[in-house]
Amino acid sequence: MATKKSIRDTPRRYNERLEIIDDLLFKFDHISRENLLRKLNSHLQSPITNDSLSNDIKDLKIEIKNINIKQGTDYELIHKRHVGYYYSDKKFKIFKNAVTGEEQNLLLLASSLFNIFQGTELHEQFENIVNRLIDESITGDKFNNKNDKEFIQIENPIKPSSRKWIPQLLRAIREEWSLEIMYQNNEGVLKKKQLCPYVIKQYNNKWYMVAYDHTSSRELKTNVFSLDNIKSIDHSNKPYFKDANFNAEDYFKYSIGIWQEHEEKPLKVVLEFNDKRQFRSIENNPLHLSQQATLNKKQDKLIVTLEIFDSPELHSMIYRFGASVRVLKPKALVEKVMEMAGKVLYLYK
Repeated sequence: MATKKSIRDTPRRYNERLEIIDDLLFKFDHISRENLLRKLNSHLQSPITNDSLSNDIKDLKIEIKNINIKQGTDYELIHKRHVGYYYSDKKFKIFKNAVTGEEQNLLLLASSLFNIFQGTELHEQFENIVNRLIDESITGDKFNNKNDKEFIQIENPIKPSSRKWIPQLLRAIREEWSLEIMYQNNEGVLKKKQLCPYVIKQYNNKWYMVAYDHTSSRELKTNVFSLDNIKSIDHSNKPYFKDANFNAEDYFKYSIGIWQEHEEKPLKVVLEFNDKRQFRSIENNPLHLSQQATLNKKQDKLIVTLEIFDSPELHSMIYRFGASVRVLKPKALVEKVMEMAGKVLYLYK
């Protein structure tokens, strides 16, 4: 005989059978046993017998009893020979927005990932939706009773204040609004910008936005802006401009992170790794989407080729590997790395 837990853990096909019966009882004021079985089987790939229906009815009655105990109610599933089956309350339904145990796990994961927006209205709205879905389901305890932080941990922005702009920016992207933004550049200068946001991107624990800048004097006006540098957002009277040269999928094609060289061509960078302990990790976790990796004949060197912009992020990535990597090409990058290595060595003299 099924209990609340066993219903949750039984195959999805069986769960759906109970849900269909519950739905039929909810839709009809009353329904005969013959009609109930016929309508149920019309929804199933493998029809069930009269005996199986009896077992399902028993299971539903157990669920009603559990609901009554939990909620202090007195709902009943009634059967009268010349009337049929019906609920004592026409508004009653066992399965509302039924969420299975597996689906709860997916929602738990999604909610944990959504913690990256904690402190914003987006997080609150999402949590309310998840709680409602599970609370209205027969499977449900309150979602936020689960201590998901014990087994799912994500990296949150160091400056959570930047997240507060995300709901406004997302809506502006969706509704195609132009925005007036007070923006402080890296030199500390505050400027009023008229921006048309296209994409929001997270990199290295920080949030960025790609937007068309009406106020820019450059020929290429689509650029990357840090959300940390935004001081205020308001609506703009400028039209929302769609940059025909902007492609969200290709914009960061040659970038590590968010760096853009608008008028530069990417470099063909060749790196030689000499620490065998790192070979598998580099192959399984590419340094960039363009990565091509091959072992030399002696299999003591891993040669990695990248097509990528010359950027501070590229240099930082190379420095991170220290003496276990050597830059082979291009010559200009070799010289930059050698110059930096000399400066570091000078600090320790």
